[in-house]
Amino acid sequence: MNREYVERTKTNLPEMTKGLKKVGRYLLAEPIVFAIHPAKKVGSMIDVSETMVIRFCHFIGYRGYADLQKEVRHHLMSLENSNDKKNVSTKESNFEQFIEEDVKNLKQMKNIIDVDVLNDVIERILDSEKVIVAGYYHSFSFAHWFSFNLNYILGNASLFRPESDAGILELMPKNSCIIIFSFFRYAVDTIRLAEEAKKKGVPVIVITDSWASPAAEYADFVISIYSSDKSNVLLQKGPITMSLMNSILSKLIDQVQDRGKILPTFKYYIKDGEDE
Repeated sequence: MNREYVERTKTNLPEMTKGLKKVGRYLLAEPIVFAIHPAKKVGSMIDVSETMVIRFCHFIGYRGYADLQKEVRHHLMSLENSNDKKNVSTKESNFEQFIEEDVKNLKQMKNIIDVDVLNDVIERILDSEKVIVAGYYHSFSFAHWFSFNLNYILGNASLFRPESDAGILELMPKNSCIIIFSFFRYAVDTIRLAEEAKKKGVPVIVITDSWASPAAEYADFVISIYSSDKSNVLLQKGPITMSLMNSILSKLIDQVQDRGKILPTFKYYIKDGEDE
């Protein structure tokens, strides 16, 4: 299976500019987008220029975008054939293999995550007077868990409830933000909420399973969850998403401590190193 573009990207990533890194991380997380879209479309999806995408191709040793696209397509076709063969022998699957797949995805996510975006998201949350967290269907559990813990740390977060929170964007303080969990199959109401927030100038943070997800179009910050098997992302995204949320919450805890913004609920939540 040809993965040369993956190795070239990983090898050259430390030497890239911020813009080139953005393209490289996107390629590692969403190769299918490079396989089916031209360079101009890819650039618009990740908010860089077409020239930046082409520069990236040259930087990792390809003559142009067409050469990179050809290799990505070949790799994805090989991957699909490999998955077909693997599905034939599902009876041989065991729990250890599933756990190993989760570990592999977590390691890959660690390598491709855009740390600059995560830091910007954390600053946006810390600077907000009010934080709304939303998610529908199977995304609801992530939104509920994240908002619950976020409120313990900051005291200003709440879970969006469509049955009682109609018009909440009108009532939010000027300096606020909304965090939206949106996974396939993307809930229409979540997309509309992101669109409405964008129109009203409320910063939108979208945590999703693809840069191509509809809600990402309205996001100021996009965090895309990596999964090696996009066809089974419903099961695989759980451990990755939880790990990502834990990372964000842990970083927020550090920042709250450093800035001295400690609430009574924070003291209850964090007891490590403290006397009872």
